[in-house]
Amino acid sequence: MQRKKGVTLETGEVLKIEIEIWNGTVIKPQLGNKTIFPFFTENDSYFPTEQQVMLNFQVHNLNETIKHLEHIGVPLAKKKEISEFGKFIWIEDPV
Repeated sequence: MQRKKGVTLETGEVLKIEIEIWNGTVIKPQLGNKTIFPFFTENDSYFPTEQQVMLNFQVHNLNETIKHLEHIGVPLAKKKEISEFGKFIWIEDPV
């Protein structure tokens, strides 16, 4: 797999993060916690073209996080998903 120069590498330079060969990085603020920060090309079939970045956050209580987001006016973009990989929600940048 070869990463492409362009938005991915430029974004890594702007954010001062090292972009791995899979076009993302893993940020580990504390032992046992991590944030996955991947970038997707415009023609990537994993996400629609209007979604080029995904942030995954690990939270202590997903239901409390959902309540908090709804309280501050950030609705879920789609229904909560539970799979063998974990529990997931999707929100959109409210800005």
